[in-house]
Amino acid sequence: MLRIITQWVEAQAELKRITERTHDNMAIHKETTVREILRSVREQGDEALLHYTSEFDHITLTPEELKVSGSELDAAYQQVNKDLLSSIRLAAKQIEAFHRQRVPKSWVQFGDDEVVLGKRYTPVDRAGLYVPGGQAAYPSTVLMNAIPAQVAEVPKIVMVTPPAQGKKINPAVLVAAQEAGIQEIYQIGGAQAIAALAYGTDTIPKVDVITGPGNIYVTLAKKIVYGTVGIDSLAGPSEVLIIADSEANPVHLAADMLAQAEHDSLAAAILLTTDSAIARQVVVEVERQLQDHPRRTLTEKAIAHYGLVVVVESLEVAAELSNQFAPEHLELEVSEPWDLLENIRHAGAIFLGYSTPEAVGDYLAGPNHTLPTSGAARYASALGVETFMKHSSLVQYSPIALQKVASAIDVLATAEGLPSHANSVRLRMKAQEHEKQEWVKQETISQENDGKSL
Repeated sequence: MLRIITQWVEAQAELKRITERTHDNMAIHKETTVREILRSVREQGDEALLHYTSEFDHITLTPEELKVSGSELDAAYQQVNKDLLSSIRLAAKQIEAFHRQRVPKSWVQFGDDEVVLGKRYTPVDRAGLYVPGGQAAYPSTVLMNAIPAQVAEVPKIVMVTPPAQGKKINPAVLVAAQEAGIQEIYQIGGAQAIAALAYGTDTIPKVDVITGPGNIYVTLAKKIVYGTVGIDSLAGPSEVLIIADSEANPVHLAADMLAQAEHDSLAAAILLTTDSAIARQVVVEVERQLQDHPRRTLTEKAIAHYGLVVVVESLEVAAELSNQFAPEHLELEVSEPWDLLENIRHAGAIFLGYSTPEAVGDYLAGPNHTLPTSGAARYASALGVETFMKHSSLVQYSPIALQKVASAIDVLATAEGLPSHANSVRLRMKAQEHEKQEWVKQETISQENDGKSL
């Protein structure tokens, strides 16, 4: 059952406990396992991939079966109904429109003395997308990862996702991938899939950036290979924090909390409200909606361990507690959400008003649903086009501009004990001075010759 808390200190302690729910001794044990998987795949390639797929997923594949065939991709369209296809296409359109607004623009600035400064954005050469799968299907996650990569104009994009029984990928996932322009798909999951993308095998190409959420093994694998490749973030179990006033609907609040809790037994669902009556009604409503829930066991476990209702003195106090928690998803179910927004500093995605459940953002509003979790919203942001791009600084100095700053560079380089840094400028200054003297000499000779000719 959901707990109701009214004390500030107790609320802080509970929020801290929930934030740290994945930082335990089991994670340390899992990291040892993950390191062994990464080492094996790096050394043995496809052989290790097939071994771990058999061991963990209980599916036997051949190297040729790792890549999803063209015929399976074509057949997927025959296995999804028209409504689902239309919904996938609508979501893809919305997501692409939003992410096209986020493409970083290269720029160049021309200053005095022919100094040119700028920044040039270019995509990575290869991106690897991880999509959770197996018994579940997440076509929305395919779109959220693939479309920003396409908008960034990454030349090569590959996708990996765990196989299901029958060695088949869910057709909705395959359709979503094709609608997002992804044709190269491999049925491999877990830490071994991350290893394949990071190091490359005979079948799966090495990439430059890996994105996409996964279980604790996938997350730990991404953490370990970071540096060999780039990653989007270390996504943990999902979470929602709702701030509600007395006008909020308890039925809707309960549904929104359960919508998060049904993801995973480690998912967190938190309500901060100024109304004690609302708090009690939500607790009752959560129990009622759980009665016939298809994922009741998992959802009930999440609510019992990481569900929480806190009654606060004011919306400002709620905002401060929310900032301390830095939630992945934040719902402002209050009458004036834009006013309260001014008090919010940390959140992955913010949903404003009574008619904006988090599910809108999960599927087709447009902003990305791959978001920082476990307090990472204090310093991190959603996956986006920028994830698949990097920037280079552009610098050009004219001889005159270099001469004006040569002395300052010399002083700084000397102070840092780097004589060749200083010398790289001094030699240019000497060359400029020599060229100047030669020019003066030639001009003098020319003038003398002109005088003699007269």
